[in-house]
Amino acid sequence: MRGVGKQHFAAAFAQALLCAQPAPDGQACRACRPCLLFRAGTHPDYQKITPVEEGKSILIDQIRELNASLAFKSHGEGYKIAALWPADRMNASAANALLKTLEEPSAHTLLMLITSRPAALPATVRSRCQRMNFTLPPADLALPWLSERLGITHDAAQLLALADGAPLKAITLAHNGMPLHRAAMLEDLDGLQRGLADPVSRAAAWVEWGATDCVEWLFGFIADMIRLKSASHHPRLKNCDLDVQLQRISQRTELSVLYRHLERTQDALRLLSTQVNAQSLLEDALIGWAVDTAAVSSQPA
Repeated sequence: MRGVGKQHFAAAFAQALLCAQPAPDGQACRACRPCLLFRAGTHPDYQKITPVEEGKSILIDQIRELNASLAFKSHGEGYKIAALWPADRMNASAANALLKTLEEPSAHTLLMLITSRPAALPATVRSRCQRMNFTLPPADLALPWLSERLGITHDAAQLLALADGAPLKAITLAHNGMPLHRAAMLEDLDGLQRGLADPVSRAAAWVEWGATDCVEWLFGFIADMIRLKSASHHPRLKNCDLDVQLQRISQRTELSVLYRHLERTQDALRLLSTQVNAQSLLEDALIGWAVDTAAVSSQPA
Protein backbone atom coordinates (compact mmCIF):
# COMPACT_ATOMS: atom_id res chain seq x y z
CA MET A 1 0.00 0.00 0.00
CA ARG A 2 1.37 3.38 -1.02
CA GLY A 3 1.07 6.44 1.16
CA VAL A 4 1.22 5.01 4.67
CA GLY A 5 4.70 6.27 5.60
CA LYS A 6 7.12 3.41 5.00
CA GLN A 7 9.88 5.69 3.70
CA HIS A 8 9.36 8.16 6.54
CA PHE A 9 9.59 5.36 9.10
CA ALA A 10 12.75 3.95 7.52
CA ALA A 11 14.43 7.37 7.55
CA ALA A 12 13.40 8.09 11.16
CA PHE A 13 14.55 4.65 12.29
CA ALA A 14 17.91 5.00 10.54
CA GLN A 15 18.48 8.47 11.98
CA ALA A 16 17.63 7.25 15.48
CA LEU A 17 20.15 4.39 15.20
CA LEU A 18 22.87 6.76 14.02
CA CYS A 19 22.06 9.52 16.54
CA ALA A 20 24.75 10.21 19.17
CA GLN A 21 22.25 11.38 21.80
CA PRO A 22 18.87 9.72 21.22
CA ALA A 23 15.90 10.86 23.28
CA PRO A 24 14.47 8.67 26.07
CA ASP A 25 11.76 7.45 23.70
CA GLY A 26 14.43 6.29 21.24
CA GLN A 27 13.92 9.00 18.64
CA ALA A 28 16.80 10.98 17.18
CA CYS A 29 17.73 14.23 18.91
CA ARG A 30 18.04 15.98 15.50
CA ALA A 31 20.77 18.25 16.88
CA CYS A 32 23.95 16.17 17.23
CA ARG A 33 26.54 15.98 14.46
CA PRO A 34 25.34 12.58 13.11
CA CYS A 35 21.77 13.94 12.96
CA LEU A 36 22.87 17.06 11.13
CA LEU A 37 24.82 14.95 8.64
CA PHE A 38 21.83 12.67 8.18
CA ARG A 39 19.46 15.57 7.54
CA ALA A 40 21.93 17.00 5.04
CA GLY A 41 22.08 13.66 3.23
CA THR A 42 25.81 13.28 3.83
CA HIS A 43 26.03 10.75 6.68
CA PRO A 44 28.79 8.32 5.66
CA ASP A 45 27.10 5.34 7.30
CA TYR A 46 23.72 5.73 5.59
CA GLN A 47 22.92 4.98 1.96
CA LYS A 48 19.66 5.17 0.05
CA ILE A 49 19.58 3.05 -3.09
CA THR A 50 17.00 4.10 -5.70
CA PRO A 51 16.73 3.78 -9.49
CA VAL A 52 19.14 6.12 -11.27
CA GLU A 53 16.23 7.29 -13.45
CA GLU A 54 12.56 7.60 -12.58
CA GLY A 55 10.69 4.48 -13.59
CA LYS A 56 13.87 2.47 -14.25
CA SER A 57 15.39 -0.46 -12.37
CA ILE A 58 17.88 -0.66 -9.54
CA LEU A 59 20.90 -2.10 -11.32
CA ILE A 60 23.47 -4.72 -10.39
CA ASP A 61 26.32 -2.16 -10.35
CA GLN A 62 24.47 -0.19 -7.63
CA ILE A 63 24.15 -3.35 -5.53
CA ARG A 64 27.79 -4.30 -6.08
CA GLU A 65 28.88 -0.86 -4.87
CA LEU A 66 26.58 -1.22 -1.85
CA ASN A 67 27.97 -4.66 -1.01
CA ALA A 68 31.53 -3.35 -1.22
CA SER A 69 30.84 -0.37 1.03
CA LEU A 70 29.06 -2.50 3.65
CA ALA A 71 32.13 -4.73 3.94
CA PHE A 72 34.06 -1.89 5.62
CA LYS A 73 33.72 -0.74 9.22
CA SER A 74 31.38 2.13 9.94
CA HIS A 75 32.78 5.64 10.24
CA GLY A 76 30.97 6.26 13.52
CA GLU A 77 31.76 2.92 15.18
CA GLY A 78 28.05 2.08 15.04
CA TYR A 79 25.57 0.92 12.45
CA LYS A 80 25.94 0.89 8.69
CA ILE A 81 22.50 1.31 7.17
CA ALA A 82 21.13 1.08 3.65
CA ALA A 83 17.57 1.63 2.49
CA LEU A 84 16.45 0.36 -0.92
CA TRP A 85 13.38 2.04 -2.41
CA PRO A 86 11.42 0.74 -4.17
CA ALA A 87 13.05 -2.61 -3.53
CA ASP A 88 10.82 -4.34 -6.06
CA ARG A 89 12.55 -2.31 -8.79
CA MET A 90 15.74 -4.36 -8.45
CA ASN A 91 16.27 -6.29 -11.66
CA ALA A 92 16.99 -10.00 -11.41
CA SER A 93 20.77 -9.57 -11.49
CA ALA A 94 20.69 -6.91 -8.77
CA ALA A 95 18.46 -9.04 -6.54
CA ASN A 96 20.77 -12.03 -6.93
CA ALA A 97 23.80 -9.86 -6.13
CA LEU A 98 22.19 -8.80 -2.85
CA LEU A 99 21.47 -12.32 -1.58
CA LYS A 100 24.83 -13.02 0.08
CA THR A 101 24.80 -9.69 1.92
CA LEU A 102 21.24 -10.35 3.08
CA GLU A 103 22.16 -13.81 4.30
CA GLU A 104 25.50 -12.96 5.90
CA PRO A 105 25.66 -9.20 6.62
CA SER A 106 28.70 -7.84 8.40
CA ALA A 107 28.35 -6.82 12.05
CA HIS A 108 26.07 -3.86 12.83
CA THR A 109 24.67 -3.73 9.31
CA LEU A 110 21.01 -2.94 8.67
CA LEU A 111 19.39 -3.33 5.26
CA MET A 112 15.84 -2.02 4.81
CA LEU A 113 14.03 -3.12 1.67
CA ILE A 114 11.04 -0.82 1.26
CA THR A 115 8.24 -1.72 -1.12
CA SER A 116 4.53 -1.36 -1.66
CA ARG A 117 4.60 -4.59 -3.67
CA PRO A 118 6.31 -7.25 -1.52
CA ALA A 119 5.01 -10.04 -3.75
CA ALA A 120 7.05 -8.55 -6.60
CA LEU A 121 10.29 -9.29 -4.74
CA PRO A 122 11.93 -12.62 -5.58
CA ALA A 123 11.15 -15.37 -3.09
CA THR A 124 14.88 -15.76 -2.47
CA VAL A 125 15.00 -12.16 -1.25
CA ARG A 126 11.81 -12.32 0.81
CA SER A 127 12.95 -15.46 2.60
CA ARG A 128 16.07 -13.67 3.88
CA CYS A 129 14.19 -10.66 5.30
CA GLN A 130 12.14 -10.00 8.40
CA ARG A 131 8.83 -8.64 7.15
CA MET A 132 7.19 -5.59 8.75
CA ASN A 133 3.71 -4.70 7.53
CA PHE A 134 2.39 -1.13 7.56
CA THR A 135 -1.38 -0.93 7.85
CA LEU A 136 -3.71 1.99 7.27
CA PRO A 137 -4.18 4.31 10.26
CA PRO A 138 -7.72 4.53 11.70
CA ALA A 139 -9.80 7.18 9.97
CA ASP A 140 -10.46 9.01 13.26
CA LEU A 141 -6.70 9.60 13.52
CA ALA A 142 -5.88 10.10 9.86
CA LEU A 143 -8.63 12.61 9.07
CA PRO A 144 -7.71 15.27 11.70
CA TRP A 145 -4.03 14.89 10.80
CA LEU A 146 -4.83 15.33 7.12
CA SER A 147 -7.22 18.26 7.69
CA GLU A 148 -4.58 20.14 9.65
CA ARG A 149 -2.06 19.83 6.83
CA LEU A 150 -4.40 20.56 3.92
CA GLY A 151 -6.43 23.35 5.46
CA ILE A 152 -9.85 24.47 4.30
CA THR A 153 -8.94 24.58 0.61
CA HIS A 154 -9.32 20.80 0.23
CA ASP A 155 -11.97 18.26 1.16
CA ALA A 156 -9.84 16.07 3.42
CA ALA A 157 -12.52 13.42 3.89
CA GLN A 158 -12.99 12.99 0.15
CA LEU A 159 -9.26 12.88 -0.51
CA LEU A 160 -8.75 10.28 2.21
CA ALA A 161 -11.50 8.14 0.69
CA LEU A 162 -10.01 8.49 -2.79
CA ALA A 163 -6.62 7.48 -1.38
CA ASP A 164 -8.14 4.32 0.13
CA GLY A 165 -7.36 5.63 3.62
CA ALA A 166 -3.65 6.32 3.03
CA PRO A 167 -3.02 9.86 4.36
CA LEU A 168 0.28 10.54 2.57
CA LYS A 169 -1.24 9.40 -0.70
CA ALA A 170 -4.13 11.81 -0.02
CA ILE A 171 -1.64 14.68 0.34
CA THR A 172 -0.03 13.72 -2.96
CA LEU A 173 -3.44 13.69 -4.66
CA ALA A 174 -4.20 17.14 -3.30
CA HIS A 175 -0.90 18.62 -4.44
CA ASN A 176 -0.84 17.14 -7.95
CA GLY A 177 -4.39 18.17 -8.80
CA MET A 178 -5.59 14.61 -9.26
CA PRO A 179 -9.20 15.28 -8.13
CA LEU A 180 -9.60 17.60 -11.12
CA HIS A 181 -7.71 15.25 -13.43
CA ARG A 182 -9.92 12.38 -12.27
CA ALA A 183 -13.08 14.12 -13.47
CA ALA A 184 -11.39 14.96 -16.78
CA MET A 185 -10.34 11.32 -17.19
CA LEU A 186 -13.92 10.17 -16.88
CA GLU A 187 -14.97 12.74 -19.47
CA ASP A 188 -12.25 11.30 -21.71
CA LEU A 189 -13.69 7.79 -21.35
CA ASP A 190 -17.11 9.14 -22.24
CA GLY A 191 -15.74 11.04 -25.24
CA LEU A 192 -13.70 8.08 -26.47
CA GLN A 193 -16.73 5.83 -26.28
CA ARG A 194 -18.77 8.30 -28.32
CA GLY A 195 -15.98 8.90 -30.86
CA LEU A 196 -15.49 12.51 -29.77
CA ALA A 197 -11.93 12.26 -28.39
CA ASP A 198 -8.55 11.17 -29.73
CA PRO A 199 -7.00 8.33 -27.69
CA VAL A 200 -3.42 9.28 -28.58
CA SER A 201 -3.69 12.90 -27.42
CA ARG A 202 -5.62 11.87 -24.30
CA ALA A 203 -2.95 9.28 -23.47
CA ALA A 204 -0.32 12.02 -23.68
CA ALA A 205 -2.31 14.11 -21.19
CA TRP A 206 -2.65 11.16 -18.83
CA VAL A 207 1.10 10.59 -18.90
CA GLU A 208 1.59 14.21 -17.87
CA TRP A 209 -0.79 13.73 -14.95
CA GLY A 210 1.06 10.58 -13.82
CA ALA A 211 0.68 7.29 -15.63
CA THR A 212 0.46 5.07 -12.56
CA ASP A 213 -2.10 7.25 -10.80
CA CYS A 214 -4.19 7.47 -13.97
CA VAL A 215 -4.19 3.72 -14.53
CA GLU A 216 -5.18 3.19 -10.89
CA TRP A 217 -8.10 5.58 -11.37
CA LEU A 218 -9.05 3.85 -14.61
CA PHE A 219 -9.17 0.57 -12.71
CA GLY A 220 -11.41 2.18 -10.09
CA PHE A 221 -13.73 3.65 -12.73
CA ILE A 222 -14.19 0.29 -14.46
CA ALA A 223 -14.71 -1.49 -11.12
CA ASP A 224 -17.41 1.03 -10.20
CA MET A 225 -19.10 0.56 -13.59
CA ILE A 226 -19.16 -3.19 -13.00
CA ARG A 227 -20.77 -2.59 -9.60
CA LEU A 228 -23.40 -0.35 -11.17
CA LYS A 229 -24.03 -2.85 -13.95
CA SER A 230 -24.29 -5.86 -11.62
CA ALA A 231 -26.12 -4.58 -8.53
CA SER A 232 -29.88 -4.67 -8.15
CA HIS A 233 -29.71 -1.58 -5.94
CA HIS A 234 -27.36 1.39 -5.93
CA PRO A 235 -23.98 -0.04 -4.81
CA ARG A 236 -21.28 1.58 -2.75
CA LEU A 237 -18.85 3.22 -5.15
CA LYS A 238 -15.29 4.37 -4.69
CA ASN A 239 -15.97 7.34 -6.98
CA CYS A 240 -19.36 8.13 -5.49
CA ASP A 241 -19.13 11.83 -6.43
CA LEU A 242 -19.01 10.81 -10.10
CA ASP A 243 -21.88 8.33 -9.97
CA VAL A 244 -23.99 10.04 -12.63
CA GLN A 245 -21.22 9.97 -15.22
CA LEU A 246 -20.26 6.41 -14.30
CA GLN A 247 -23.86 5.27 -14.63
CA ARG A 248 -24.17 6.89 -18.05
CA ILE A 249 -21.07 5.19 -19.41
CA SER A 250 -21.85 1.81 -17.84
CA GLN A 251 -25.35 1.78 -19.36
CA ARG A 252 -23.78 1.98 -22.82
CA THR A 253 -21.25 -0.78 -22.17
CA GLU A 254 -21.63 -4.55 -22.03
CA LEU A 255 -20.63 -6.18 -18.75
CA SER A 256 -18.29 -8.61 -20.52
CA VAL A 257 -16.41 -5.67 -22.05
CA LEU A 258 -16.01 -4.02 -18.64
CA TYR A 259 -14.60 -7.21 -17.16
CA ARG A 260 -12.19 -7.54 -20.07
CA HIS A 261 -10.94 -4.01 -19.61
CA LEU A 262 -10.66 -4.46 -15.86
CA GLU A 263 -8.28 -7.35 -16.49
CA ARG A 264 -6.35 -5.35 -19.08
CA THR A 265 -6.02 -2.44 -16.67
CA GLN A 266 -4.72 -4.76 -13.98
CA ASP A 267 -2.10 -6.01 -16.43
CA ALA A 268 -1.21 -2.40 -17.27
CA LEU A 269 -0.61 -1.63 -13.59
CA ARG A 270 1.75 -4.58 -13.39
CA LEU A 271 3.60 -3.49 -16.53
CA LEU A 272 4.02 0.07 -15.24
CA SER A 273 6.30 -1.32 -12.52
CA THR A 274 8.68 -2.41 -15.27
CA GLN A 275 10.49 -0.32 -17.88
CA VAL A 276 7.53 -0.28 -20.28
CA ASN A 277 6.87 2.91 -22.26
CA ALA A 278 4.00 4.54 -20.37
CA GLN A 279 2.82 6.56 -23.37
CA SER A 280 2.46 3.44 -25.55
CA LEU A 281 0.78 1.51 -22.77
CA LEU A 282 -1.83 4.22 -22.20
CA GLU A 283 -2.40 4.60 -25.93
CA ASP A 284 -3.11 0.87 -26.19
CA ALA A 285 -5.50 1.06 -23.23
CA LEU A 286 -7.46 4.03 -24.55
CA ILE A 287 -7.56 2.84 -28.16
CA GLY A 288 -8.84 -0.52 -26.92
CA TRP A 289 -11.49 1.21 -24.81
CA ALA A 290 -12.61 3.39 -27.73
CA VAL A 291 -12.88 0.44 -30.13
CA ASP A 292 -14.49 -2.08 -27.77
CA THR A 293 -17.01 0.18 -26.07
CA ALA A 294 -18.10 1.87 -29.30
CA ALA A 295 -18.57 -1.49 -30.98
CA VAL A 296 -20.85 -2.92 -28.29
CA SER A 297 -22.61 0.23 -27.13
CA SER A 298 -25.99 -0.93 -25.90
CA GLN A 299 -27.59 2.49 -25.58
CA PRO A 300 -27.29 5.67 -27.66
CA ALA A 301 -25.45 8.69 -26.20
